[in-house]
Amino acid sequence: MKRQKSKEEEEEKITNKEEEEEEEEEEEEEDAEEDWCFVCKDGGDLMLCDYPGCLKVYHARCVGKKKSFAGAGKRWICRMHSCALCLGTPKFYCFCCPNSACRHCISGSKFTQVRGKKGFCKECLELILLAEQNSEYGLNGEKIDFKDRDTFECLFKEYWEIIKENEGLTLDDVYSADLLLKRGENKTCRFGSVKAGETEEAFDLISDSDTSDTEFQRPMGKRKAQEYIGWASKALIEFLRSIGIDTTNKLSQYDVDSIIYDYIKERNLFDPIKKKKVICDEKLYSIFRKKSLDRIKIYGLLGEHMTENLVISDEDDSELEDKKKDTVIASKKRRESSGIASIEKEASPSIQKSCFASIVPENIKLVYLRRSLVEEFLKQPENSESKLLGTFVRVKNDARLRLTNSHQLLQVEGIKKGSTADGMDGEILLQVSNRDIPICRLADSDFTEDECKELRENVANGVLRKPTVAELEQKARLLHEDITKHWIERELVRLQNCIDRANEKGRRRELWELMEKREMLKQPSVQVGLLKEVPKVTAEVLEAESGPVDAVKADNR
Repeated sequence: MKRQKSKEEEEEKITNKEEEEEEEEEEEEEDAEEDWCFVCKDGGDLMLCDYPGCLKVYHARCVGKKKSFAGAGKRWICRMHSCALCLGTPKFYCFCCPNSACRHCISGSKFTQVRGKKGFCKECLELILLAEQNSEYGLNGEKIDFKDRDTFECLFKEYWEIIKENEGLTLDDVYSADLLLKRGENKTCRFGSVKAGETEEAFDLISDSDTSDTEFQRPMGKRKAQEYIGWASKALIEFLRSIGIDTTNKLSQYDVDSIIYDYIKERNLFDPIKKKKVICDEKLYSIFRKKSLDRIKIYGLLGEHMTENLVISDEDDSELEDKKKDTVIASKKRRESSGIASIEKEASPSIQKSCFASIVPENIKLVYLRRSLVEEFLKQPENSESKLLGTFVRVKNDARLRLTNSHQLLQVEGIKKGSTADGMDGEILLQVSNRDIPICRLADSDFTEDECKELRENVANGVLRKPTVAELEQKARLLHEDITKHWIERELVRLQNCIDRANEKGRRRELWELMEKREMLKQPSVQVGLLKEVPKVTAEVLEAESGPVDAVKADNR
C-alpha cells in the first residue's frame, strides 16, 4: 500500500510540474513583444518600451531618437504611458496607437472606450472606418490606397487586422464607438470617481448590457484614507527615508519604481518559484498593503501614492463651486498640506489670463508667412485675401533710416493692386502699418528674437494693434496646414543640401544623422502627425490683483 501511495504521489508531482511548465510557456507566449512599430506600423530595427509589462516596440526615428539610441542601453518609456493632454497617469489606451487619456482628460481627448480600459482615439477610429470600407479617398479628399504596402494606410490596415483578431473586436464595436463619439457620449465613462486613499481595484468595469453609461458599480470596500506629505503619500515618503533616500526634492514615479526595484534585488525578495512575483517585506507591505504582488504592477500601484495623480471627485467639484460663489476658495483636506500655494494655483488661471495674445515667438510663428508662401497664396485670388489678412510678415527696412534691425515684423491689414502710369493694374501691394509694401520687400526667412521684441514694444506703446487670443487662434487653424506643408517642403530641401555638404566634406557621422532626419520627415505618419497638431495660442499674463486669494492669505495670518 505504501509503495502504491508513493507511486501515486510521484505521478501527481510530475503532473503538477508539467502543468507549471505549460503555464510558464503560455506566459512567455503572452509576453512576446510585437513585431511592428506602434507608430508607423512597419517592421525593421525596433526597440522595446521599458515600461514594466509593455510589449510595444518602435523605430528610434518614429519617437524622435537617433538610431544609436536603441543600442545605448538607456531606459526609455513610450508616450502611451502618459496622458496625451496633461502627461498624467493614463487610464484609457487606444488599441492602435500610443494615444492615451487620464480620467480628467477623456472628455477633451476625443477618445471612445470600447472594452475595459481600451478603446479608439478619433484619428484611429476614422482610419479604421475608411479601411473597412476600402475607401479610395480620405476625409479631406486626398487619395489613399489600402493595397499599396508603401503607404501608411496599408500598413495601418494590416496592423488593425492583427489587433482585431487578437482582441476579438468586430465591426459592431467600431460602429458603436463611432456613434458614441458623434453623440458626445464618450465623455461619460463607465468608471466611478476615485478618491484619495481608495483603491482603483475597488471599481469594476461594467459592460453596456449591464448598465447605462452613467452608472457604475459601488466600491466593494475602502482603505483607510491616504495621507500625503508634499509630493507623495506619507507611507511612500517614510519608506524612502528608511532606506536612506533624500525626499526633499520631488522624485518621478519612474524614479521611485527604479528605487523599489533595486531594493527588491538587494534583499532578494523575488518569489523562488514564480520569479515574476515579489514577496513584500514589512517595509513594502506598508506601501502596497499586499503580502505579494507582480513585479510589473509596482509602477501602476505607485500612481495612488503620487500627489500629482490625485483625482478630485464630483462632490469636491460642487463644493469648490459653492465656495467660489462666496469668494472663498477652499481645497480638500488632502491638498491643505500643500498650504496656500495650492489655493493660489486654483485661482490664478481666471485672474491672470488676458483675452489678448502674448507677443512671443511661439505665437507669432503660428501666423507668420514667408515671402514664398505669400506668393503661393496670391496664385489663388479667391482665397488669398482671407488667408493673408491678420498674418505677420517680415518687411525689409529702408537702409537710409539706419534702424537697429534690418527687418521689421508687421501685421497685414489689407491687399491692393498698384497702378501703372497708363492706368493698368500693376503689382500687388500689402497694406501694413499704413504703408503699401511690394511683395519683393518681404523676407523669405525666419524672424529673429530681436524683431519679435521690437514688435512687442510697438504693441505695448500703442503703435500697433494688440491681437486677441481668439482671432490669432482662428487664423492659426486656418493657416496650419499651409504653413506646415510649406515648412516640410523647405525642410526636406534644407536637409538634402546639408547631406550633400556633409558628403562632400566626408563628415560621415553628421551625414547619417541628417539622412535619418530626412527619412523620418518623409514618412507619411510623421507628416500626418504634424498636420493634425492643433495650434495653441498663449494668452498674455497680467499682474494678479488683490482678490479671494489675498483674503485667504489674510485669514491664514
